[in-house]
Parts: sequence; C-alpha cells; structure tokens
Amino acid sequence: MKLSRNAFVLCLGVSLLAGFGSVRNASAEYVIKFSHVVSPQTPKGKAATAFADMVNERLAGKVKVIVFPNSQLYNDNKVMEAMRLSDSKTSGIMAAPSLSKFVKFSRTMQAFDLPFLFNDIKDVHKLADSDLVARMTQPMERKGIKALSFWDNGMKVFSIKGDKPLTQVPGDFKGNKFRIQSSDVHSAMIKALGGTPQKLSFKEVYTSLAQGVVDGQENAWSNVYSKKFYEVQDYITVSNHSYLGYLVVVSKTFWANLPEDIRSELTAIMKEATMANRKFAAEADSGDRAKIEQAGKAKIVELSEADRAQWIAATKKVEDQFRRQIGAGLLKAIHELLGH
Repeated sequence: MKLSRNAFVLCLGVSLLAGFGSVRNASAEYVIKFSHVVSPQTPKGKAATAFADMVNERLAGKVKVIVFPNSQLYNDNKVMEAMRLSDSKTSGIMAAPSLSKFVKFSRTMQAFDLPFLFNDIKDVHKLADSDLVARMTQPMERKGIKALSFWDNGMKVFSIKGDKPLTQVPGDFKGNKFRIQSSDVHSAMIKALGGTPQKLSFKEVYTSLAQGVVDGQENAWSNVYSKKFYEVQDYITVSNHSYLGYLVVVSKTFWANLPEDIRSELTAIMKEATMANRKFAAEADSGDRAKIEQAGKAKIVELSEADRAQWIAATKKVEDQFRRQIGAGLLKAIHELLGH
C-alpha cells in the first residue's frame, strides 16, 4: 500500500519521536559497574552476582548492574581512585575492597584488623550491624566514597611452607616472611608473632608463595581454596586470629543523584545480598576447608587453647600500639559491645 506524502511525513515524524524517546530512556538508565578482585565462586563473588541479579530483575529498565570479577576492571587500589574521581550521575562504580584498604580514608577502620578482637564471626556481625560503624565510615564521604554494607569472607588462618606448622610463638615464625595486605596493623601483628611481614597485592600471592618470595600467608578458607594457595604450602594452622571482610562502597556523587525510590530499593536489595553473603561465607568456611583436606596437599593443624593463649598474649601490644589512631573511646565502646 502506498502512503500519501503527508501520511509518510507523519509516520516519519512519529518514528523519529519514538527514536528520540528510546535515546532519552537509554540515557536515563543508571548503570553500576561492580568491580572486585576475587573469583566469582568466593563469598564476595557470589554476593556481587546475587546483588546484580536482584537489581537487574527488580529494577529492569531503571538500573543495570554489571559485575567485573578477578580485577578485570580495576584492582582494589585503583577502583577507589576511580570512584573518587568519578562525577557521573548516571554511571556509578561499586566495589567491595578488603577493610584494610580504607585505613587511608578513616583510621578507625583499623579496628577490624586487630588480632583476636573478635572471638568468632558472630562478634564481627555485632559490630558490623551496630551504630558504631557509622562513626568509622563517615569520614570516607568527604573523599567521595559512600559506604553501603560489610561483607564477610571469614576468620583468617595461617599457612606456611616448611617442615613444621605454625603453633609456637615466636619460634615458629622466626626467620619466615609472611604476605600481608597493606595494613600497618597486620605488619605489627606479624612482627609481634616473630615473623617478617611483606606487603603484596592479592594477585601476587600464589606466585610469591610458589617462588619462595614469601614463606607463608594469612587468609580466609575461601581464598586459600579458590586461589589454590594450599598447593604451594605445607601446613595450615586454624588460628582464627582475625577477620577478613569487605566494605561495599559506591561513588558518592552517583549515589546521591539517584531518585529516592531507586536508592531505597537498592538499599533493600543490598541488605538481602549481605545476608546471602554471610550464608555463602559460612558455607565456604566449612566447605572449602573440607576440599583442601580432601586434596591432601597441605596438612591442617588445629591451634590448641594453650598455644592460642600464647598468640593472644604476644599480640596484645598491637591494640595498644594503634589505640590512639583508632580512638580510645571507640575501642572501649567496641569492647563493651562485644562483652569483653
């Protein structure tokens, strides 16, 4: 059927308007790039995927989350710099770096790195779910970073390559180098235990262990398994000496620009993702340990109560060393919250 010239012009005008509408809708879509440095199969990786899936389903056409695992987009240091420099109101960067990465923005965050502050993961959740964390994360907002939630990996264990496990301090640590995160608290802890700390990025750990650049490392079970550290270590000591967790953060400018209804929905979804993360971490704590045991390459050694008491005594001075930086009042409030 042939159209008259006027009809053709009318149809063309409608098509162009529809096209402009599509462009306008596309430009109005909010995009979140979620960058992290670990495997998608870790508790953090699974939680990031769960968050993306829930957002993409419930806020389809409004918000899209794209996950970039294994440092595909940024490492933990670069992602926060990119986040701070970002001024986009429609495209936001989200990440979940380890807690030690935030010390340069808020020294109070060093509390999470303290050895033996937490008896178990329940103690961690008491602090993470309390009002005290607002005091710890508030300074970050002046740097363009908005804190959203704390995610678990788990309590940390020690591993080493050598002819005996780490049980006696300082004897078993002396003469050995241990990879640590970029944390002065971790450095002080290794020295207190008798070892030599070596700060290395996460992606360098396996190669450094395999080549003998460092003798051992500390990590949660999921990282020891997913990155196969157990293949190049002889012993793993179940010390549960400190917590390995993450803080989910987002570009402040982007977050503040979101419509209130979308921000509220994202906040609710983040709470669900956090509960899922805790479940994933608890499963990995036992499941990944079992897989390492089944592999039969690194021998797992339980730390006795007597040995644990020695470790606690040896590292007690670390809290005193960082009391002023963290804040004596805050530390007192944390201890009262935890009941010790």
